[in-house]
Amino acid sequence: MSWSTGRSDDVSVNHCIGSLAPQTIAARMSVLQISGVVAAIAGLAYGGYTYASRSATSQLFGSTLVAPKKPDEIALTFDDGPNPRWTPQLLDILAQRNVRATFFLIGQFAATQHALVRRTHEAGHLIGNHTWTHPNLARTSTSSTREELTRTSAELEQIIGAPIRYFRPPYGIRRPATLQIARELGLIPVTWNIIGNDWNAPSAQQIIDRVNRRMARNALGGRATNLVLHDGGHLSLEADRSRTVAAARTLLEQHAATHQFVPLDQWTS
Repeated sequence: MSWSTGRSDDVSVNHCIGSLAPQTIAARMSVLQISGVVAAIAGLAYGGYTYASRSATSQLFGSTLVAPKKPDEIALTFDDGPNPRWTPQLLDILAQRNVRATFFLIGQFAATQHALVRRTHEAGHLIGNHTWTHPNLARTSTSSTREELTRTSAELEQIIGAPIRYFRPPYGIRRPATLQIARELGLIPVTWNIIGNDWNAPSAQQIIDRVNRRMARNALGGRATNLVLHDGGHLSLEADRSRTVAAARTLLEQHAATHQFVPLDQWTS
């Protein structure tokens, strides 16, 4: 058995190239170059689309409410409720501190918890729209998106007897049509600049540490904090949010002397 040195292949390749007309070689090289450029542009476009749809602070697909230049203010917001076990405990803690927060509610859960939704509203907290079923709105048709938002607002307004003005897309994911539909329905799209990752944090302290690190970064940038925690979970009406409740209590204690806690309507009125 003999082993090839690769020399014969080189000769064959050179022979083939040499047999081609210069114009043909140039044309083929141009095609390869164009293909490379197209692939690079496609990669950049995909990366840009992903950033625009998923980055909480991106404004590329349209403006969303994030946080003004008020570094001494915190908008404490809760997603995925109402939760019959943990939301009432949060309401008690907030009442003890005389703090108004914002609750973005899932419509199908709110529909089963009218008394709790009314209690939240009557305590002075802001109620927001978090869709009916918590879908990924980047993959949802425009008609389904409109139905998710319309149905939720109608349910919440019927419960509390007041208009719903704020909307937070599930996971923060949106596309241009999402924001356009929201505005057509009179809703202000809201994202955030800190998320506590409390749905999978192993302890309340980890939530607290994460939030405080990012609050320090917001302060350096001269920005208020728009903080997302979760009083519920989109997969279950009774998700365990004990760590969130404990973290919220500590964060309120830590920042009561240095920050003002505000509902989101303080930033748009």
